[in-house]
Amino acid sequence: MTWASASMGTVPIPDPRTWPAGVRERFRELAGDCGPLDVCIFTSGLAASMYLQDAVTAVGILDVDPSEWHTEGGYPAFHFDARSVEEYSRRLTACGYAVRVVKLAGHGAETAENAVRAEVIDISARRGKGVVL
Repeated sequence: MTWASASMGTVPIPDPRTWPAGVRERFRELAGDCGPLDVCIFTSGLAASMYLQDAVTAVGILDVDPSEWHTEGGYPAFHFDARSVEEYSRRLTACGYAVRVVKLAGHGAETAENAVRAEVIDISARRGKGVVL
């Protein structure tokens, strides 16, 4: 199986070699230094998300509903109700991951291009629109 055609169950996983560089850089800015067993959950109000490799980790461990899985921007994103953060953190921790919850507030830019430069993104307003993290 190649990465380009990878999927876990019913959710597609885009080839990591094609994930947009701007998204990967923005993720590093928001998440800070992360080791291979660190997972970040981003929250904003009632919405929570996991991106890139953390979304892939989640789909391998958690029960991810296909409607919560998004790849429109060319990278994996798992958007879910923030009320699930505690339970998901518990499950990921039980599997050996260190979970970091990053709280985001405010509103980002209106376009995907500007979202990469925005200080904070309101992920709940952009859910399902393929806008960059």
